[in-house]
Amino acid sequence: MSRKHLVTRAGLTLALMLGSNSIWANNELDDALGGFDNKPASTDLDEALTGFDSAPSEVAQTVIAASPSKVQLRSMFGLNSQLTTAHNAPASGATDWRGLQQLQFKTRIEADIELTKNWKAKLGVNGFYDGVYQFNGRDNYPADVLKTQESELELFEAYALGSISEQTDVKIGRQIVVWGKSDSIRITDVINPLDNRQPGLVDIEDLRLPILATKLTRYESDWAFSLLALHEQRPPKEPAINGEFLPVSIFPFPPGFEFPKVDSQQSQFDTTLAASAEARFSGWDVSLYAARVQDSRWVFNADKTAREYGLINMLGAAANFSLGGGLIKTEIAQLSDLQYNTTTQSKTRLDWLIGYDYLSVPDWTFSLEVADRYIQNYEPQMANLPDAVMEHNWQTAARISYSFDRDRATVSYLASLLGEQAELGGFQRLWLDYDLNDHINLTLGYIDYHGGDHPLWQALKNNDRFFVSLDYYL
Repeated sequence: MSRKHLVTRAGLTLALMLGSNSIWANNELDDALGGFDNKPASTDLDEALTGFDSAPSEVAQTVIAASPSKVQLRSMFGLNSQLTTAHNAPASGATDWRGLQQLQFKTRIEADIELTKNWKAKLGVNGFYDGVYQFNGRDNYPADVLKTQESELELFEAYALGSISEQTDVKIGRQIVVWGKSDSIRITDVINPLDNRQPGLVDIEDLRLPILATKLTRYESDWAFSLLALHEQRPPKEPAINGEFLPVSIFPFPPGFEFPKVDSQQSQFDTTLAASAEARFSGWDVSLYAARVQDSRWVFNADKTAREYGLINMLGAAANFSLGGGLIKTEIAQLSDLQYNTTTQSKTRLDWLIGYDYLSVPDWTFSLEVADRYIQNYEPQMANLPDAVMEHNWQTAARISYSFDRDRATVSYLASLLGEQAELGGFQRLWLDYDLNDHINLTLGYIDYHGGDHPLWQALKNNDRFFVSLDYYL
């Protein structure tokens, strides 16, 4: 969705306030198939240059020129709020999760910088402060909830991008690299960790966390070949320990056991390598991937005094095919060197996905994706916590979207369920995303968590909530 942005002092002022407190269209088939032709794929530099050459609107943006560079600033500030609906009254001394559980003031400031004719840079900073803990009483919440969810200020994407030859680009810095075709299930999309603090509340595209990397891309005819050096092994952002989404009481730990924390700000700067080859043709595209990356799952160290995210190997492929008024999406990946808590033997897992997006009804999009993660040489004790995995780990995601009011508004429904017969749990979410005008976006909705045979999802079944987000773009 396009939004015009004004450069004013308000966003900068809010960011400074947060810092002083320590501190988530129209879907026609033709649109979806755009680019599925014999022209070369657009380059990273082409995307970064978007908007630099067009004449800026007098009211839409202000360009700060400083020879020989040009800077375009964008800022956003907004409010997120959540109201839980299904929690029971807590036991004496336990945290009360009923009612208002978020009153978050947030900001994002981004700068696009034209360094030279062929080199651009981007710098982004995110921050928030959640006043709900002062409102409800900070003493009523566990310490890790306050540390994880009360305030944050972080450097987000920060990179330089340019051409070193007519067919070769390089991108250096903290960046997001999107692999795969699925919108709802991760199979080959393994490069960036996720913000997992509130599962299911936001789509994957808004959860990826940038990492420090160097990306070299060579364009040959219909193909783009990329080599990546991943310099930062960054942990995902986990739910707060003893918070709503990580109740430690579900784990079979002995009395007095202290569940180890993982600091999401403490990255390991060990370089690993990844590579991709991607091509677009008439009516279909294909991508091939290989990487040594950080696992998305944690394991205890030998004496259970720390939790670690180890390194794994991935070989994979993904493809799209136009068929019958829509798109078939496929992905497959083999992951090796996986470590688990309930066995000392490393495992290999075969993940695959197939999906279909139906796009031929005006203003509507229908999507269904099914995936399985098959663990080879599975051992029965792996079904126990803290692993709680099966030999076959099925996931199904169904999504329906309808756009109206000249594509300014979209109402969507998403169901994501685990298990061959959805018996393990999951969630369903209904929400409206509405561009009220060129500067204000409203999102509101409801998420319903489903309990099931998986102990974690069973523990989350009463976390249902209304949510609202109001964003003002400058």
